[in-house]
Amino acid sequence: MDFFQNLNFSSSNEDGEPELAALEGASRIICLTGSGTRPLDMLLSDAEEVIALDMNPAQNALLALKMAAIESLDYAEFLEFIGIADSRSRGGFYDSIRERLSPEVRAHWDANRCLLEAGVWNAGKWEKLLRWNARFLSFFRGRAVDELMAAPTIEDQARIWRLRFSDSRLRRAIEMIGRDWIWRWVMREPAGEFLPPPREVGERLAADFERAAGSHLFRESDFATLIFRGALKPGGAMPIHLRPEYYPQIRDGLPRLRIVEGGLADLASLDIGKADGFSLSDFGSYCGSDIYAACWQGVLAAAEPGARYCERIFMNDMEVPFASIKVDHALSDNLSKSDKAIIYRVRAGTIER
Repeated sequence: MDFFQNLNFSSSNEDGEPELAALEGASRIICLTGSGTRPLDMLLSDAEEVIALDMNPAQNALLALKMAAIESLDYAEFLEFIGIADSRSRGGFYDSIRERLSPEVRAHWDANRCLLEAGVWNAGKWEKLLRWNARFLSFFRGRAVDELMAAPTIEDQARIWRLRFSDSRLRRAIEMIGRDWIWRWVMREPAGEFLPPPREVGERLAADFERAAGSHLFRESDFATLIFRGALKPGGAMPIHLRPEYYPQIRDGLPRLRIVEGGLADLASLDIGKADGFSLSDFGSYCGSDIYAACWQGVLAAAEPGARYCERIFMNDMEVPFASIKVDHALSDNLSKSDKAIIYRVRAGTIER
C-alpha cells in the first residue's frame, strides 16, 4: 500500500483553535480530512456545512468511524474505544456501532479489527513514529521530560528547556521528526522529497520548540504531549473537539459534516458547490510548485468571493501562486504565535475576485 492508501495519521497534530479563528464567519467550510480531527474541530464553528475532503480512503474511513462512535458512545466510552483510555471493550464498542457505518467503511474496519482492538488513535504511521521518539526521550532523559511537562509557569518551562534540552541528545531526538530519511524510508511519505537540508531542518525545529517553550505550557498542548509522552491520557491535553465540555456540541453537529473522496485539485470537477472557508492543513508539504498551484487552482474554482482560508506550512515554504490569494500577514503572525502545534507557520487570508 502506498501513502495514499495507508492510515498515515490517526490522532491530532494540529491546533484547531487558530483554524477556527482564521475561518470565523464562514458558512460552508471545505477541509482536508487527515485524521478527522480538523473536520471535527470545524463543527465548533457556525458553519452550516463542513465538507471533509481526502483522496485517501483509509483516512476518510477513520473519520467515518469516529463520527459513528461519537454519535453512539458517551465521552468516557469514546476515549476507551479510540485508544486514549485503557479498555478491554473495544471490540464490543465496535460491534455496537458497526451497523452505523456504510458497507464500504464497515468492510474496511472489519478487515482491520486488530487496529481497533489496539486503539485506532495510535494506529497511524505518524503516531508510531512519535511513540518511538517519546520512548527514546524517556530512556535517555526521562527526568528532564518530567520536569518540562510539570513546569509550574511558562518562565520555568523556558528555563528548563534552555538548561536541559538545548544542544543535547534531547534536542537531536526532537529534530528526528524532520529528518528526510525518516520521512522517506520510515514514513514512506512524499513530504521527504521536499524537506530542506538536515541542518536547516534541525535549526528550524530547535527554534520552533524554543519559541514555544516561552509561549505556552507544553502540558496544555496535545501535540506537545504526543511529542514528549507519545500518547494522550484522559484528563490531559486534548484536541478541541475532544475536550469534555465540547463533546455534546460535536455530537449535535455531526449532521453538518459530510465526507467526500477527492483532492484539492479535483474540486472543480467534484460538483460539491462553492465554499467560503478552506482549512487546508500543510498540503504544500507533499508537492512541488506545479501540483501546489494546481491544488490552489482547485480551491479558487470552489471559492466564493472573499472566502477565508487557513494553510499550514511545515518545511516546504512556497509563495501563494495566484494574486487573488491574499495573505493577511498580521493575522497569520498572530495565529502562528498562538498555535500550540509548534512546528507550523500559519498562513491565513482571503480569496478575492
